[in-house]
Amino acid sequence: MTVEAKLRVCMVVHAYYEGDARVRRYGESLAAHGHDVTVLALRAPDKPKCETIRGVRLERLPLSRRRGGTLRYLFEYCWFTLLAGFVLTWRARRYDVVHVHNMPDFLVFAALVPRLFGRAVVLDVHDLMPEVYASKFKTGLGHPGIWPLRVQEWLSHRFASAVVFATERFRRCAIARGTVREARSIAVMNAADTTLFDRQAHPHVGDEPGRFSMLYLGTVSHRHGVDQCVRVLPLVRDRVPGIRLVIHCKLSEGEGKPLQELKDLAAELGVTDLVEIGPPLPLQEVPAAMSRSSVGVFTPHMDVHIDMALSLKVPEFVAMDVPVVAVRTSIMTSLFREDEVAMFDDGDLATFADLLARLHDDPESARAMVARARRFTRDHAWEREFAGYAELLRTLTGNRYPVQTTTDSR
Repeated sequence: MTVEAKLRVCMVVHAYYEGDARVRRYGESLAAHGHDVTVLALRAPDKPKCETIRGVRLERLPLSRRRGGTLRYLFEYCWFTLLAGFVLTWRARRYDVVHVHNMPDFLVFAALVPRLFGRAVVLDVHDLMPEVYASKFKTGLGHPGIWPLRVQEWLSHRFASAVVFATERFRRCAIARGTVREARSIAVMNAADTTLFDRQAHPHVGDEPGRFSMLYLGTVSHRHGVDQCVRVLPLVRDRVPGIRLVIHCKLSEGEGKPLQELKDLAAELGVTDLVEIGPPLPLQEVPAAMSRSSVGVFTPHMDVHIDMALSLKVPEFVAMDVPVVAVRTSIMTSLFREDEVAMFDDGDLATFADLLARLHDDPESARAMVARARRFTRDHAWEREFAGYAELLRTLTGNRYPVQTTTDSR
C-alpha cells in the first residue's frame, strides 16, 4: 500500500486517549496508512506528558477528568478548550486537518486559528449534547437549560468544515433540526476494531463449568441501567445455576456514589454473593475478558438519548461471538434482528430472566444466535466505516492526499 503524501492530522479529545476506542481507531488507522497523527487529550495521574502509541503521538494536556455537576463539566470543557486552543494557535500551520471529538461540541473552536489559515476542521459527534444532558439531568429537550446546548451545537456544526456522526440516526436528527447540511456530514459508526476484537485470536470459550456470567463493561450510573442486571438476579438464581454478574466499571476520579448504590441494591435484594465488581480493564484486555463470559449485557433505561445511541460494547460483544442480551431501543432494532441479539423492553425483568435462562439451557440456540449476528460485523466492519472517513479527508484536502484503504473480509 502506497500513500502519495503524508497527511498531518491533529485529533483533539476531552478524554483519556487510552480508553477511547473510537479516537484510537481513527488515529491508529491513519498511522497505519503512513500519515502523521498527533492527539491532544486529558492527562491521567501518573501518565507521561508525551508518548507514542502504535504510531500515534499522544500529547496529554495538564487536566484530568472529575465527574460532578454542571459547573464542574463547564469548567473542564472551557479550560480544556483554552489549553487545546493555545496549542493549535501556536501550531496553526502545522496540521492539514484538525479532527475534534465532542463532547463538548464547542471544543471545535479550539481550531479557530487553523481554520482561519485554511486548514480543514472536522467535528466528530460521538453523542448529541442536547439529548445527553436531557438524559443525564432527567429533563425534556424543551427545557430552558437545554437551549444553550442547542445554540452551541448549531454554532459548532456550522463552524466545522465537515461533521462526522457516530450513527446515521444522529446525523439525520442534526440535519432535521438544521445544524448541519447533508453534503457536509457523514456517519462513521462505532464498529468493533476486528484487529483487536478478533474471535480467532480469542475464541469464545465461555465461563468455567458450573458458572454462567453476565459481563457488563462501562460506566455505572442509573441511566446506564446496571441496576436491571442486579434486579434480575433473584429471578434467575434458581433457574440459572452458577449465575454471576461481573462488572468492570468505568469511574472517574472522585466518583463512587453510583457504584455504592449498586452495592446497596445487591445487599437489599440478597444477591451480594452473585455480584463481582472489578476495576476498569485496559482496552487490550477486554477481548480476553469477553471470550470468558457467558453473555454480554446492555441494559440502559430508556430516554431520548439512549433510544438513539449505540453502545460500542454491543458491536464488540458481537464481534467476539458473545451472546448479547439488550434493552430494545430504536437504534438496536434498526441495526440488529431479534434473532441476532436477545432483546427485552426496559423494566421487563421477567422477560430478561427468561432470555438468560434460555441462553443457559440451550447452548446450541445461543451459538446459532451469535453466528447470525456475524452479519452485522461483516456489514459494519471498521475498515468499511474508515473508508468513508478517508474519502472525506481526501475531499477536504482537495484530493492532494489520497488515502487508500482495504476492506475487511471477515
